[in-house]
Amino acid sequence: MSRSVASVISAHRQIEGGGFPVRRPFPTAGMDQVDPFLLLDEMGPVEWPPGEAIGAPDHPHRGFETVTYLLEG
Repeated sequence: MSRSVASVISAHRQIEGGGFPVRRPFPTAGMDQVDPFLLLDEMGPVEWPPGEAIGAPDHPHRGFETVTYLLEG
């Protein structure tokens, strides 16, 4: 069975939490079928000097399951 790519989605860059950059392909305009239940964020690599990494303050992602994977490091 052969299949084709339905669409290619580009990630947009935004600042999250205490100021760390993420690239997020979805949710975004035109992908209403996953919003607000699915997020995909790519983070890093980011190098912070000692004492400057703020992290992510409390935020209400109720009902979300987080899957984290590390590519290297």
